[in-house]
Amino acid sequence: MTGLNTERALYRILRELAAEHGARFDDLGQGWILRLELGSKARYVYGYAFDLSSAATHAIVTDKAASSEVLAARGVPCVPHRVFLHPKMGAYVPHEGNWAKMLEFAAEHQYRLVVKENMGTGGQGVLRVSNARELELAVEHLFQRTHAIALSPFVEIGAEHRFVVLRGRVELAYSKVRPRVVGDGTSSVLDLLARAAKDPGERTRIDRALASMDPPALALLTSVPAKGVEHLLNWRHNLGQGAAPRLLEPGSATHAALTPLALKAASCVELEFGSVDIVETASGPLVLEANSGVMMEFLARDHARGYDAAKAIYRRAFRAMFDLSD
Repeated sequence: MTGLNTERALYRILRELAAEHGARFDDLGQGWILRLELGSKARYVYGYAFDLSSAATHAIVTDKAASSEVLAARGVPCVPHRVFLHPKMGAYVPHEGNWAKMLEFAAEHQYRLVVKENMGTGGQGVLRVSNARELELAVEHLFQRTHAIALSPFVEIGAEHRFVVLRGRVELAYSKVRPRVVGDGTSSVLDLLARAAKDPGERTRIDRALASMDPPALALLTSVPAKGVEHLLNWRHNLGQGAAPRLLEPGSATHAALTPLALKAASCVELEFGSVDIVETASGPLVLEANSGVMMEFLARDHARGYDAAKAIYRRAFRAMFDLSD
């Protein structure tokens, strides 16, 4: 674990920034908890969360259902999430249990649902269901690994974008482009992937996508897409599951159109430094979630300008922690 954590781009960047600013850098948690000291001030970075937002803000945005409640209450268009606690947490679960309420929520959304860990990250434990049996299986599976799950409606997403925000300003925005192949009318999806994997960069993303595929997606690997037809490998947009980052330039139409929503969402949850994920849907843009940790490992590794972009943002966050002017 130590080796993995100390190999992170964030770890390397913070060591560089500490040296540049004459700050002390201490590794207190096997590369996961970092202490930075400059003058009489000491600040911490835990995982990817900087010592900037409040503890309450961190708790809210870590909780998918709580953050959607807060955003909705403030009039921010977002994907609703409903939390359900493990029955073993009897003091907090209604006597009638969860199942009736789950079925009611499912019926409201025509059984087009996503079931996930309420405090999960990276797309892990995110399951799509379309009927009561699948819902029951998903709930049983997730309650074996967590005490709280969230249900949300499945939304057809045209594109997903991440906005990194620092004290009321968008520092970086990028799209998460899902892995895909384009059919030639004769080759299977698996054959098309084998050709694409000859590129080392694509090979890495393809491996991540294959590792995260659910059974329905795996069953389509032998299908033959028609010529010119795109075949998406994953319905999720996570970089850790094969999606690729595509930087949004500040002057682009998408950046300009979605920045106000990202800033409003960050403001509503008092997020000093973090990220806001926005999805484009048929009914307009919606906030999917906010994050108090700013993880840019895949961006730093997979994009030509990624490392420099990540370092520039972390530098501003570092300086903000110590109240240094830019």
